[in-house]
Amino acid sequence: MGRVCIGIASRDRPRMVAELLESIGRLETAAELDIILVENGDGEMLRPVVASFAASHQQLRIHHLAEPRLGIVFARNAALDFALKSDFDSLAFVDDDEVVTPAWMDELLAEQQRGGYDILGGPVRAFVRASPLRFWERAVWKGLSARFARVEQKSADRKAGERDADIVVATNNCLLSLDFVRNGQLRFNERYNLTGGEDTRFFHDARARGAKTGWAPRAVVLEEMPRERLSALYQLRRARDHALVSFHDKFDGRPAYRWVHAPVSAVLKLLSGLVLLVLAPFTSGATFFDALRAFGEAAGRAQGLMGARRALYTRTTGS
Repeated sequence: MGRVCIGIASRDRPRMVAELLESIGRLETAAELDIILVENGDGEMLRPVVASFAASHQQLRIHHLAEPRLGIVFARNAALDFALKSDFDSLAFVDDDEVVTPAWMDELLAEQQRGGYDILGGPVRAFVRASPLRFWERAVWKGLSARFARVEQKSADRKAGERDADIVVATNNCLLSLDFVRNGQLRFNERYNLTGGEDTRFFHDARARGAKTGWAPRAVVLEEMPRERLSALYQLRRARDHALVSFHDKFDGRPAYRWVHAPVSAVLKLLSGLVLLVLAPFTSGATFFDALRAFGEAAGRAQGLMGARRALYTRTTGS
């Protein structure tokens, strides 16, 4: 099992961080755990949260680091560097808007031991606290929760078919072998510092270095959907921004392919969005969320053609 630590990168979410820490404090595990909490800022906002947690959970060591340089990559690399320098064996990452389930850590560690995985992921399930939801919020939530369920089912099916390697592992729920990270000289790429997508790039870089990747279907974390994320405009913008990151990943340095492929893709996404929107009244709103995503992805491709980029990490939702 070795020495295990949990890495959390956070910015401007003291309530959510407090709830995440409390869920870690309720873990049913025999593993000796440390927590590395990297605050993207001067370190003052989360200081009371850390002090309160440390006082009531003396069996868990928490290391509160300040990373003044704005960006998710700087924060994640700070946690990674601390774990490597402190000679931990494994580092688990979760997001600061999540809570972990009681068996989460033991499920990750057991699956890692069974499969000898260098990188291991697990399911993320969405939940909403706001109530009652408005009409359009209910429509977005219906589609959003269905999307989370589809992603989890797809991963479970691949796991059952012994195709773990086809599952892309994200840092919202993962366990890393630090020996592999050290030997492969892996880092989160600073190109994605404000745009997001840094964990997907990290995963693909690890795979290129020969990482054995796996999936722990019962290592579940829960992600809160604040009210702001249930607005149609937020989901439209989020899909657009993710499409922009994907656009530049695919087409930077390939201008000819970009101008052949991206316009066709944008038009097809727009048309599919229109069809899904027309179908929404006949599906009790089930296709409304997918229509928003299609419109956002079409906009992202079109804006990418015009050279636009987005800085996702400069905006946060939740508290």
